[in-house]
Amino acid sequence: MSTIRQERVSELLYQELSILIGNELEDPRLGLVSVTNLDVSRDLRTVKIYVTHSDETVSRRAVLTGLKNASAFMRREIAQRCGLRVVPELIFYYDDSPERAARIDELLRRIAAEREGRVVSVDTPNEPTSVDHSVDHQEQAEEPGA
Repeated sequence: MSTIRQERVSELLYQELSILIGNELEDPRLGLVSVTNLDVSRDLRTVKIYVTHSDETVSRRAVLTGLKNASAFMRREIAQRCGLRVVPELIFYYDDSPERAARIDELLRRIAAEREGRVVSVDTPNEPTSVDHSVDHQEQAEEPGA
């Protein structure tokens, strides 16, 4: 359970880090990096920052190394911009949840396609349906009485 102060600091840091990482870092490895989540410790001294990137040519390790190398610059900028008593230590983690979500979504699509394929293979136009049978019985019942 987080405190109100933790939530405020988290929101502030999320905004500032998103701007810093997205616009102000000159490292080419960090061009398409975005912040996905923050986890601020109770004492506000450490922040776990979860990031993801869209550039497939850059490895996760290179992204995390670039962010670690830029953390001193980011802490200095946060100190100037945010006015916090203690600027927290920045710890970066790669967030692979978007990739996992895409994988799960793909698996669900395959399952749905397989189910549709089975339903289509069971329904064939040559076989009469139950509605056709009931219509035939009604017509036969009406003919003898007429």
